Amino acid sequence: MPQYKNEALKLISGTARRDRQSRSHAGERLVSPPGPPEHLSDRAAAEWRRLARELVEAGSLTGADLRALELLAETLALEAEMRALILAEGATIPAGEGGKKGHPALKLATEARAQAIRLLESFGLTPSSRHRVDRAPPPPADDSPWARLKALQSQSG
Repeated sequence: MPQYKNEALKLISGTARRDRQSRSHAGERLVSPPGPPEHLSDRAAAEWRRLARELVEAGSLTGADLRALELLAETLALEAEMRALILAEGATIPAGEGGKKGHPALKLATEARAQAIRLLESFGLTPSSRHRVDRAPPPPADDSPWARLKALQSQSG
């Protein structure tokens, strides 16, 4: 049965090679917040910038998370737009027979809030979900091979 070494053991034994490392960087933690996609509205782009900064500072944003971050930014922007519309027009609108009915934006706002909560939890951005998200250890004080080895060992458990 073949023996597989983790990256820390490869560094120790001197067999770590760049050409054998995974070519995919999607799971690597981002060290600076990426800019928002161009198609986002101004409000969604502002949410993206705020959230991306928080997630990078927490050490939990990777390239693989960017689509989910985009959905979260769009969802928070939609919720804010619906809330503003309800505040401006009221929670009810005239019904066909002279009565009143709930503003259609109420349903959209409620659905956006529920979706936003699920996405916020997946990023560890709620008090109850914060401990469930894998966060990067703080970067080593120096970039020596020994410091990198220690960082890898702490990540692998």
